Formats: sequence, C-alpha cells, structure tokens
Amino acid sequence: MELKINSTARLASLDQLLETTIPIFLSPPPSRDTLRNWLDSANVPRFKANPSAKRGGGPCFYSMAGVEKFFRSRMAGAN
Repeated sequence: MELKINSTARLASLDQLLETTIPIFLSPPPSRDTLRNWLDSANVPRFKANPSAKRGGGPCFYSMAGVEKFFRSRMAGAN
C-alpha cells in the first residue's frame, strides 16, 4: 500500500501535523506529547519561530520531509 501526501509544505507545527499528516499514517492519532516525544527521539529536524528566545519564543516547526521519512520507515517495518 503506497501512501501519498499531496503537500508542498516544508515545515509544520504539531497541531498542523495532527490535522493533516498524522491521520494518513495513524488512526486514531497520538497525543501531542506522544508525537513530540516520537519525533524528538527520532531526531526529526525542528525549528523555532524565534531561536534567540530562551523560553517559549513561539511555536516549534518540524520538517515535513523528516516526519514523512520517520513514519514511512515505521510503516515499512509493519508490513
């Protein structure tokens, strides 16, 4: 089964991922905390809106390519 994502986005926040990309791979989608732990443990690249801020500094964005690669590698092992 080939999964195809029709997106041109390069970066997405956790909320955007949970709305658009994650439901393609998982149903029901995991919680925000679980998803963040998975992506951080897999070293998926992430970027802060304001990298100079010590705490907070706006939302954190994840690389869409990294997220897709992470889930595709996990789905390939499940088949």
